[in-house]
Amino acid sequence: MNISYRSSDWRERILSNLAETPFTITINGESFRCASVEGFWQGLKSKDERREYVFGLSGLAAKNAGRGKQSASFQIAGLTIRVGGSQHEELIKEAIRQKVLQNERVAEALKSSTGGITHRVPARTKPIFKMEKLVLAVRRELFGH
Repeated sequence: MNISYRSSDWRERILSNLAETPFTITINGESFRCASVEGFWQGLKSKDERREYVFGLSGLAAKNAGRGKQSASFQIAGLTIRVGGSQHEELIKEAIRQKVLQNERVAEALKSSTGGITHRVPARTKPIFKMEKLVLAVRRELFGH
């Protein structure tokens, strides 16, 4: 299974970070409403009202909202998180977990998946984390396989 926003398989599309799969994530006691994992990921690069706006995006609009924004760390809910560090990775994993827990069709797609999961991206993009590793970890945690 290759999770991709452009796949013809609904399960691969819905598991994509870009899929509109609303969820709420709580960080350090503060709740944030997000339209997609990508919106959450890219929103972490922004501040205040802009962050809230980006959290509400999905699809390519979410992906493009974070273009060109780079820093060594970001702040959220009173925490300072190092970009690419273990806390950052845990936040993204928690976003995936909440997406699955709060969207029945996402849970169905992930639970019914078997074997490996890939996330092929264009060569020009280099994700900080291996999304397939995080999705597989959530699948093991929630569904035991």
